[in-house]
Amino acid sequence: MQEAENQVMRTVNDLMAFIQKRGYEPGERLPSERDLTERFSVGRGVIREALTFLEASRYIERKRNSGIYLTDGMDQVSLEALVLYSKVNIPFDRRTIMDCMEVRKILEVQAIALACKRRTEADIETLRQNLRDTRETIEAGGSIAERDFEFHMAVFRAAQNDIFTRVVTPFYLMSRNRREDFFRDPKRGDASLAQHTAITAAIEARNVDLAVELMDRHIGRVEDHYLVSMGDASPAGTS
Repeated sequence: MQEAENQVMRTVNDLMAFIQKRGYEPGERLPSERDLTERFSVGRGVIREALTFLEASRYIERKRNSGIYLTDGMDQVSLEALVLYSKVNIPFDRRTIMDCMEVRKILEVQAIALACKRRTEADIETLRQNLRDTRETIEAGGSIAERDFEFHMAVFRAAQNDIFTRVVTPFYLMSRNRREDFFRDPKRGDASLAQHTAITAAIEARNVDLAVELMDRHIGRVEDHYLVSMGDASPAGTS
């Protein structure tokens, strides 16, 4: 059963990569189910399940007696489809990137306020361990992209709301490539560790106002980076 599910998801990724490589436009008709079965050398059932997944994600639309069509743009697709976009390196447009960062910031600021009120000693130890692991990664000359992901997920878990964590996870998964690019600069790793350390101390002290302020500034620095990279702003302190 697990292998069959893995084959379906591999086919989903292959289909999205194929559509991107061929340059299909929104609203354009895609090859038929039979053609796709032959192209990817998988069973008809696998292709059908992969297409069902993509349709449920609003990435494609199947029209009866007409065919399979690419949907009319990113504003139509689901969060799950956006995560898949990221996995197969399909670039996001500017609006999607900005919308994702805005929603992430709203969720993260709310989560840290709850974390201050609800965190347990186990949550604090998880955050402290992450800080230690991050320091070791930096000293070894590695990227802290994955450590950064783990830290922010730990903050969400400290809010003691499982739905909150489920809602935000796709935003972090779809930003994985951008996060890896951001942390290619070693100086950003050091700065992030210092900010995470201060955030952890604020959560431990249950200082809601300080924690919210620190998280808002922390995410704001990342937003500034992407605004500059998209040519929409000057680096902080230079404008």
